[in-house]
Amino acid sequence: MSNAQGVKRKIVVAKETTFGTKATKTAGKIIPRTESTLNTVFDSFSSEEIRENMQRSPSIVGFEKVEGDLKGELAAGQWSAFFAAALRGSWTAAKDPILKKTTAGTGEKQGKILIIPETNHTTDSFTIEDIFADINLSRVYLGCRVSKISIDVQPNGIASVTATFLGQRGEESAVNYFTNSAEIAQSAKLAGINGQLLVNGVKAALITGFKLEIDLNASSEAVLGEKYAPDVFIGTVAVSGSFTMYLQDKSMIDAVRSGNGLSLALRMDASSDTGTDYVTFILPGIKATSVDIDDGAKNLIQTLNFDAFPAVYDSASTIADELKKATTLIIQDTLA
Repeated sequence: MSNAQGVKRKIVVAKETTFGTKATKTAGKIIPRTESTLNTVFDSFSSEEIRENMQRSPSIVGFEKVEGDLKGELAAGQWSAFFAAALRGSWTAAKDPILKKTTAGTGEKQGKILIIPETNHTTDSFTIEDIFADINLSRVYLGCRVSKISIDVQPNGIASVTATFLGQRGEESAVNYFTNSAEIAQSAKLAGINGQLLVNGVKAALITGFKLEIDLNASSEAVLGEKYAPDVFIGTVAVSGSFTMYLQDKSMIDAVRSGNGLSLALRMDASSDTGTDYVTFILPGIKATSVDIDDGAKNLIQTLNFDAFPAVYDSASTIADELKKATTLIIQDTLA
């Protein structure tokens, strides 16, 4: 009997039309990963009965759900469907770059724009197939909603992404569900070395790291007579994060104490070329909540933690009307 190997495993994903109903068989795209912790999770409960034979009745297997993370490296296009699900919105048609690499944006690619909309929020769900090709095992996870997305950008490495899912249920088979699946279109990987971070519209110096978290507070509740939840609930889109920088003055301490609103904008490019693919994250309004300073026989680093809130990024925008609306997060992706 063969043993399953990670290099023979692949993850295939497609958006569902109806929650908990398998997506179209030919719609699946292979998502490259660094790690997957997706699994079917079963609640169980045991009897509290006290018996003369000093033994316990068999446990009962109860509520079923899907939980876990899909971890990978940030690239334009690769994570766009999950970003749309997390922001509960839809990508626009391609627009000029919001953050320009050149002075006038000449020769740069256009990219679609995504915001958290004011109304008509989406509730996307996905069918995710976990294929173990060397042992002929397919695990299909149904009704998977994005619960959280975390992004970690460091100056000397590839930016990482973790998409956390909460799903309805799983199924197993010896035959793959999705057919003719190809890898999802993606750019070269994005890294902090090809990035720029702006604070209040001004390029920030000596930034040593940036983290962003989008949390939808997903939950599912058991019901009587059913083995799995009828739906997975997703709530308010809460955005928070942090960035680290060298300690040079008290400006970040003042930002926390004053409670004044700031804006953050991060663009990462696939290469140093002008016409390369890119992903941009813009937080029109943030409040600094704390600042922590480390210690050691080295240059000292301060960590600024923040929460994001709706604000208008560019009320006079000539790029897109989306930039004139109060929103918590704006994303632009050339391959979305």
